[in-house]
Amino acid sequence: MIDIPTSAETQALEKLDLRVGQIMTPNPLTIDLNSDVEKAARGMEKCDCGCCLVESRGKVVGIITERDIVRRVAAKGSSLRKTTVKSIMSSPIVVIPPDATIEEALKTMADYKIKRLAVVDGKGLQGIISITDIAKALAEKTGYASSLLNALARESRPPEGLYV
Repeated sequence: MIDIPTSAETQALEKLDLRVGQIMTPNPLTIDLNSDVEKAARGMEKCDCGCCLVESRGKVVGIITERDIVRRVAAKGSSLRKTTVKSIMSSPIVVIPPDATIEEALKTMADYKIKRLAVVDGKGLQGIISITDIAKALAEKTGYASSLLNALARESRPPEGLYV
């Protein structure tokens, strides 16, 4: 669960003056609404990302994450090829403008209990921002002073020899 920043944390975030557009990932992976889940999984693997934004007629209508694939398809024994993205995506999608503050992004994530936001402006989809993107940016700005931010911002690698 994401905690809403305290007033002291909010003041610290405001001093950093980071905007969503500065730290978002531009050109996120997108997939058509009617594609199969296997195609989405292959796209995530190829792009080394944990989600796909789902499009219909050029508009973002949902999101599918690795967790969705595991819980809504694999754990039920369903076929990745026979399951459509549309059937497991989360919709409607929660969006934020690129000029929003990091504080606004964190509050939105906490309010909706989500870890990613599509970044959209009048021209359409601009990117995606995740809780990890925010942790990395804050860790860099603060010189990795917080061990929690440092832990969240680290690249995750499985321990060697643990999985054979």
